[in-house]
Amino acid sequence: MKKLILFMMIFFGISALIGCGGIFDTVETTSRTFQTRTDPLSTTVNTINEELIISDLYEMIYESLYETVLQDVLNDISNDRFQEIYDSIIVSLLNEIEAGNINVSAASAMQMIFNVEAKQANSVVGIRNYNQNGVITAVGSGVIYKNVGNKYYVLTNNHVIEEGVSFSVVFENGEEIGAVLRGVDELVDVAVLYFISEEEHEVSSFGDSDSLRKGEMVLAVGHPSGFNYFNTMTLGIVSGTKRYFDIDNDGVKDMFVGYIQHDAAINSGNSGGALFNLKGELIGVNVIKLVAADIEGMGFAIPSNLVQAIVTDIEEFGYSIQKPVLGIRFIDINGNAKFFRDNGITLPEGVTRGFYIIEVNANASFDGYVLPGDIVTRIGDVLIESTTQFVEEFSKYRVGDVIDVELIREGDIVLIENIILKAAVK
Repeated sequence: MKKLILFMMIFFGISALIGCGGIFDTVETTSRTFQTRTDPLSTTVNTINEELIISDLYEMIYESLYETVLQDVLNDISNDRFQEIYDSIIVSLLNEIEAGNINVSAASAMQMIFNVEAKQANSVVGIRNYNQNGVITAVGSGVIYKNVGNKYYVLTNNHVIEEGVSFSVVFENGEEIGAVLRGVDELVDVAVLYFISEEEHEVSSFGDSDSLRKGEMVLAVGHPSGFNYFNTMTLGIVSGTKRYFDIDNDGVKDMFVGYIQHDAAINSGNSGGALFNLKGELIGVNVIKLVAADIEGMGFAIPSNLVQAIVTDIEEFGYSIQKPVLGIRFIDINGNAKFFRDNGITLPEGVTRGFYIIEVNANASFDGYVLPGDIVTRIGDVLIESTTQFVEEFSKYRVGDVIDVELIREGDIVLIENIILKAAVK
């Protein structure tokens, strides 16, 4: 109302000077001469510059209304709406940076880190694992990645919760809430728990781990060496992608998980913690670190795209149906002459690639199709040159996919068709 009265006062003031049509109609901004009688004994001729008057009056309006209007706008925008607008601007800015349209300064990169620390890092919680006697047997990190009302889902590593009987989620203020184990994927080392809370907790969003590039900055958040160092944040870069390991120590690099290698400092207790990009997106879950006197800065995280698929399965089924299990133990043809010689195995002449089947597990994908002693040269559309190459290329297959297998059996080439890939037996 105050603004309206002020505006009307100014409006009538202008109207009195240059006529009512002077504001809303097209204004001819030339100087005109008016005769005004201010004294019966004299006549004064004044020149009025309409353009100057209008300019001055607009300035008056601006100065009078600016502060009031600004305050009203700020009052109308709630804190949540302001945060929404702010987040939108930040996302747009980051997209422009990623597209190469904006150069990132050290100061702006630092501000991105501060933003992650203030918001997304709070989704990283502590995990306690209790045995049947109520004794803590393990602690680690976890990430709240989803909520449905007051039900919050937390992902962590399977090795953080394995052999536990009961579990809890721990917050930085010391609050501890009991959690329920929904399910695990032992081979990929992922577990999902959930807890109920009427309080509002920060929830992370998954990013696209396939878009990661070497040299991209990442932030590791977790609790190294226990909760005395709660939510420690470290900075590093992506050192490599699609790294494969023999996690279960069976002599073969494990399929399916192409780990993200990075040099952000992680230690015992970081297991199950987050690896964020500078947008604050969860692009990995820290799981392992190579430790040796001559090794430094080699940490590894499970890529977020795989984690997201696995936790979705666990939420629905209680276990993961993503990873097909061939159910075989095998060894490369190349580079293992001593193994074949020591075991009295004579390979067919001219065979230089593929792998030799040592054992076939019951009820697995290859059970009933391949035999010990077979030399597999192709699975699906993957020609087998080496175990390492096969492990990486076969990772694209999922449970339920139908494949063909080409192998050498007793010197003959055999094609086995329509093998349905199965999940691990539960």
